[in-house]
Amino acid sequence: MTQLLENKVALITGANSGIGEAAAYALADAGAAVVLGARREDKGQAVAKRINDTGGRAVFLKTDVTDATQAQALVDLAITKFGGLDIAFNNAGTDGQSGAIVDVEEQAYDTIFDTNVKGVWNSIRAQIPALQKRGGGSIINTSSVLGTRGVAGMSTYAASKFAVEGLTKSIALEVAKDNIRVNAIAPGPIVTPLLENATGGNTDGFNAIIPQNRPGTTDEVAPSVVFLASQQSSYITGHSLTVGGGATAGFVTG
Repeated sequence: MTQLLENKVALITGANSGIGEAAAYALADAGAAVVLGARREDKGQAVAKRINDTGGRAVFLKTDVTDATQAQALVDLAITKFGGLDIAFNNAGTDGQSGAIVDVEEQAYDTIFDTNVKGVWNSIRAQIPALQKRGGGSIINTSSVLGTRGVAGMSTYAASKFAVEGLTKSIALEVAKDNIRVNAIAPGPIVTPLLENATGGNTDGFNAIIPQNRPGTTDEVAPSVVFLASQQSSYITGHSLTVGGGATAGFVTG
């Protein structure tokens, strides 16, 4: 049976934990060679080793996507190691400092926007020429349900994810002629190290606003990445796919 992403090369940022790690395994399981980028080398190398040890193909490069040179180096590695680039999952991100906007420090704003917005911007600018050389491909950006709705106390993070939504839709229009599709996934609360850190371990704290009354798992997000990476979504671009247990459907009452 032909694998969904056989002979494809996929790049994943923020690949050393959480959604990025789960997506790396899922893309590799679907047949893609995977190029992993993240800031923590030990964890990133461990993910690559697990994929290689189970019959997949993976390589890791320590990468900070806020640096355009490092974002380009990750693309260059895909080309030199596996011959090109077909899929890019721009997942690196941070939640940063939360709280009332008057209490959020300017440095916290810079950190959030440098990672969540400039990091995606840097990455896409490096990825598009490589995808064009392959005759097209798929870019997937990690947004958030908070890129579709506001929430008190997380205005800076929400603003950064609204920016990712805008980048996704605008760039999709720019590169549609090149057979490059650009979409986003918008996860709700997902049990990841980031959520555990932000909630002090109380990952059920958002349940009241989630119709399914629970946080999601990374394994529930990864299939959406594979879908948007594959030809099964060949007529979908400029779209944000919410994976949030109904969190954007409306208000839970009763």
